[in-house]
Amino acid sequence: MKAPRTTPTKDSARLDAAAWTDAGLSVLAENGVDAVRVEPLARLLAVTKGSFYWHFKDRADLLAAMLVSWRRQATLRIIERIERTQRAPLEKLRQLIDLPVLGKNSARGASLELAIRLWAKSDASAAEALAEIDQQRLTHIAGLLKAAGVEDPAEAEGRAFLYYAYMLAEAFITTPLSEEAKRVCDARLAARL
Repeated sequence: MKAPRTTPTKDSARLDAAAWTDAGLSVLAENGVDAVRVEPLARLLAVTKGSFYWHFKDRADLLAAMLVSWRRQATLRIIERIERTQRAPLEKLRQLIDLPVLGKNSARGASLELAIRLWAKSDASAAEALAEIDQQRLTHIAGLLKAAGVEDPAEAEGRAFLYYAYMLAEAFITTPLSEEAKRVCDARLAARL
């Protein structure tokens, strides 16, 4: 098992549920959901299993908390941050498109996104969380397109899907586009606005 990018806490006595959740998300991103286990996480965090059971009923409870945290981090906070800016709708959309490759935590975010998507193939709770997040993201992108002048709801929805698919692909494809190719993609995506 590959070591996740989480460091043990200095004060294990003050370890809270968020530390367990963050550690679980790190292990998930690096090694998949099957690697998210109480004993290895306790060793990683340099605490006893009792600390885990102080905050969580069982592993399923931790996995549920991880999904809640991922929803908040990967979508809700990003949407809130982008909507707080005074930028025009198209500028907000360009900011969203750049997040998968330019964001501070883009590599970890892409790994976590892929791990969640793989987990969702075999777990109903993860699939439900993923469907909810996909819908929130698509709705937000369609809203930006409508605010930018796309009047037909079906057009906004279809184009939102294309933008979202582009963003996901950009996060997962390891060969980067040249600047010229990226400008071509951006121009095609922004066409008819």
